Amino acid sequence: MKSVSLGGVCADFTCAICCKDTKMMLSLDDIEKIEKLEYKKNDFCFLDEDGYFKLCNINGNCFFLVDNKCQIYADRPQGCKFYPIIFDLDLNKASLDNDCPLIHTISEKTLQSFTKDLKKFVRSLLREKAND
Repeated sequence: MKSVSLGGVCADFTCAICCKDTKMMLSLDDIEKIEKLEYKKNDFCFLDEDGYFKLCNINGNCFFLVDNKCQIYADRPQGCKFYPIIFDLDLNKASLDNDCPLIHTISEKTLQSFTKDLKKFVRSLLREKAND
């Protein structure tokens, strides 16, 4: 799946708001990919009360955030690649996360083009939970 591009601006901006108090859900593929980087699953993720794997936070920051930079950026989880486009399960729609200071760089056309892929990703997470 593709990732949202903020034209390199995000990497330069280093606000890392997206990595603060993250509740990012992880797919089994995400976990496997990160484990191949020699990280231990129990260190970087946990199974929440609803049965989904999520990234761990340490002192309010994503496990992989060091000096406001992602240590696994090239191999970051799929949900992170969609950011700042997020999916609201209750509303069943994609939207922009207002916490991101760069959402003004995402056009409505871009939002719509990622909605299908994001819905597909969310459905796969729901299936993985159902298969446990």
